[in-house]
Amino acid sequence: MQANSDIYLIGLSIILFLVITFFFLKKIASSNDLKVKIEEIPDIYEGVEDDIDRIAQSSFNFSEQSKASKEYEQELIIFNLISMDASLYDIDQLFGFLSNYNAKLRNGYFSYKNNNKEIFRVANALKPGTFDIETKSHAILLAADLNDVDDAILTVNLMLDFATQFSENFHASICDGNRLPLTKQMISHIKSTAQEASRLKQVSDFA
Repeated sequence: MQANSDIYLIGLSIILFLVITFFFLKKIASSNDLKVKIEEIPDIYEGVEDDIDRIAQSSFNFSEQSKASKEYEQELIIFNLISMDASLYDIDQLFGFLSNYNAKLRNGYFSYKNNNKEIFRVANALKPGTFDIETKSHAILLAADLNDVDDAILTVNLMLDFATQFSENFHASICDGNRLPLTKQMISHIKSTAQEASRLKQVSDFA
């Protein structure tokens, strides 16, 4: 009998120990000592102009300089090239890259031409949307009006080529006009838009 009593006491002691340990750990878990510190993750797109279409139109004046835009609605194609880590682009390197790409600075934006015909324009994606030697930016945008170019398909291909080279040189993310990462599906849609613009232009030329 004495042995059975000892076993019961030992078992009761173990149960009490486990109960006390449970409540002790629960108290610690709910205390401030174990609170998780949540740090805000920086948004690399913070500061990028929200109304990209407005910047493209107001800074570039497509509507004022294009004869075609008087006959058709604009079909703007816009790419954003945004620094992956939100670091500022070196303005001298940026200007050097654009100069080597035969883009010319005019009215605060760069104009890329092919056979003396403007293909697309490059602007600062941050306000005020222009470039100068003191510009500090981690985002630029490319823009073209497909209804104002001789070859819409070529224009899109040249813009994609420029964006790819820029991305490799400046470690930038290639995004669409809504600052969403460019996907194969988006590229396919943009190329379809260019094909449709070319078709409408051909129809108009024969009309």
